[in-house]
Formats: sequence, structure tokens, C-alpha cells
Amino acid sequence: MNDSNPALNLYLKSIACFTAIFLSLIYVFYPIYESVSHISVKYSDEVLDGFEFSSTLEKSYINVLMVGLDKDETRTDVIMVAQFNLTDKSINFLQIPRDTYVDNNRYDKKINSAYGAGGIERTIEEIQSVVDIEIDRYVVITTSGFRNVIDEVGGIWYDIPQDMNYDDDYQDLHIHLKAGYQLLDGDKAEQYVRCRNIYPDGDLGRIEAQSGFIKESISQIVEKCNTGKADTTNLITAVADMVVTNFGTVEMFKYAPHLLKVNIDKVNTLMLEGVAGDKDRISYFFADYEANEQLIKEYFTPDISEADFSEVELRDDTIGSNSIESKIDEQLLGSESIPQGTKVYVLDYSGTEGAYMNETLTQLEEMGCEIVGSNVAQTITAEKTYCIANSDNIACPLIAKALGLKNYYINPDNSINADVVVILGKED
Repeated sequence: MNDSNPALNLYLKSIACFTAIFLSLIYVFYPIYESVSHISVKYSDEVLDGFEFSSTLEKSYINVLMVGLDKDETRTDVIMVAQFNLTDKSINFLQIPRDTYVDNNRYDKKINSAYGAGGIERTIEEIQSVVDIEIDRYVVITTSGFRNVIDEVGGIWYDIPQDMNYDDDYQDLHIHLKAGYQLLDGDKAEQYVRCRNIYPDGDLGRIEAQSGFIKESISQIVEKCNTGKADTTNLITAVADMVVTNFGTVEMFKYAPHLLKVNIDKVNTLMLEGVAGDKDRISYFFADYEANEQLIKEYFTPDISEADFSEVELRDDTIGSNSIESKIDEQLLGSESIPQGTKVYVLDYSGTEGAYMNETLTQLEEMGCEIVGSNVAQTITAEKTYCIANSDNIACPLIAKALGLKNYYINPDNSINADVVVILGKED
């Protein structure tokens, strides 16, 4: 890959981002965030002085089906649906057991056989017959690609909980692992995440094992990228090579900057509700449709179905991904007052249709501030109120204190032409 070609780099990074959702390895890209942070929309002073939202609404989330194929690429060993919410930068994963029973016309009623019967399209149809989730895009990953990614980072250290021995000549699957803490290369990592026969509950036990391995992989890969022990360029290429997807190039460019800002605290892994059982002497996982309806309603039905993404960009860029949070020193500020004429820009993300904005503007003007601009977000909110400056000045903590806040923020990349920017959040 040519590092001097930004477009190619971004394209590969975009592919890798979507693939990494499947592996929960999206955090691989945090260490190289700065190299692609220019993708984010920057608002010039001229634009903000008379800023108006575009009022162009778009779907505020995307549902992506991720499947991992077995070696003969006729069955889906791993099935997940990931919903990425662009307004709050969260991801919810829904893991679907490969043995899930589907009422189809095949002899094999397991959902993992849908791929061999009709490709990804048939797989999507059968998933949607089990859970009411509209699939927007898909990502298909091969086992060889998974091995290559693990090898590229020099393997993953992991504590194998017990000896694992299983052979399946039909799938060319041979699992022979000793218990204990050890370095797993791509081949051994594949053995571990594909092993299911040693668990009393079969596929459910394997899903739990996969979750543990993914979490540990995240930690070690991030550490290796941060310390230069892994070549991020080669890693990106390896991840890009392991995927088949119907994401277009334009879409990847569109979603990449949002994916790179995923809120780690808002990543949830869930499993399809149901019970294991037998039917016609075959073991299946039987989905609980009523319980899953509630699960989808709670985790996969965003509060905001459509959003104006100029509002999303403005909020996120103003807060910043590398802003410095500082606690207000009550004693230090005790004798200080807000400099007269301090320029303040107010953005209302409280969801109160401007009511909170009017109260705040009046309060700031009474304190001697000069209001240089204000806007009310119509489609999204902020979780809390922020007081932000692009450099350390006395006005920012004083205004934060007056608004009843305990902290204030310094964001050198904030492009709004004001001494202080106040973002009103829904908590208040």
C-alpha cells in the first residue's frame, strides 16, 4: 500500500473499519486516528457566524450483518448483527447461534446452512424471519482472513481454560490446544474461536469463548499499535483482504469518520434469546420470539431514527475527541469575575426546542458576555452541558461555574470564533 496516496489509505481504512466491527477490532484504529482525523468536517469562522443547519435528514443508524464462513465457505460459523448509531457513537452487537432453528424448506433447519443454500441473500432472509431487524449492509469474512490478521500483529497471548481436542476431517478442522497462558498464532486462534464440541451447551459456550477472546485481542492489538510493535499499514491491508461486502466506496468515506469516534463505553454485546433443545433427533437453538421482540425494541430501536448530520458534526467537532477536561477550582476562582465583553457562542442540544437556550442567553448577557452566535439543534441532543474554550482562559471556568457545572474543557481544535462555546445538554 502506498502511504503517499491518501485516498487509497482512507479506502482501505474504511473497509477495515467495517470488518473490524465484526471482530470488535475497530479499536485498532484509535492509535492511528490522527492520520485520518482530517476527514471530519471543519467549520470555518465564516460559516459559523451565520450558521444554519442543512435540515437534510438521514437515517441515524445502520444495521450491518457480519458472518464468518467455515473453511469450505458453505456455512456461517459466526453470525452477528451490529447496529451502529451515528448520533451517540454506540454499537450494539446481536450474536445469533449457528444452530438457530428456522422453519425453511431444507432438511437442514439450522440457520448456518442458509449461506450454502442461497448465499448472503438467503442468510439475510432467514435472519429476518427470526428477528425483526432490517439489514442495511453485510460483511462476509473468511477464516483465512481472520488468521492473517492475528498473524500480522504477532499473535495474541491468551489463557486457554482447558485442553481442547477435536478433529473434523470433513471441514478440515483439527483442534489441539493445551490449557494455559500461551501465544496464539492465527491458526491456533482460529482453533480456539471455532471450537464448540467441548462445551456442554455447544454453540452457546463457543459464543462466550469468542467474546472473551475478542476483548483480549482488542487490548493487545491497541497496545501493539500504540507502541509500534504492530505495523498498522500491513494490519489495515490484512483486514481489508479478509472481507466481502456490499458497502460502496462512497459509503465507506461517509461512515469512516464516525466509526473512528466510536464511544467505547457504549459497545454492547447481546445474544439472541432462546433455549437449546432437540427436534427430530437434531439439536437446535430455539429463539424466543417474544423475548427477542423486547430485546430489539430496547437495544436496536434508536430514539432518533433520522438526524441532521451537520448537527452531529458540529457537536462532535466542538467537543473534540482530544479535549482536555479540567475540574473547576472554587478557591482560585473565588475573587475572579468574567471579563466584560467575553465572546460566547451557544449551541442548544438540550432537546427543549430552544427554551433552555433563551434562559442561558439571558443569564450570560447579565454577566456581561457578548453573544456572538447561537443555534438550536433540531434532531439530536448532547448527553450533558459543556463549556469549551480553544485555549486556557479565565472566562471558561467562570462561565462553567455560573452554569452550575463542575468541569470545563479545552479543545485547541475548536474552530468557532469565540472565547467560550457553551453546548447545552439534555441532562440540564
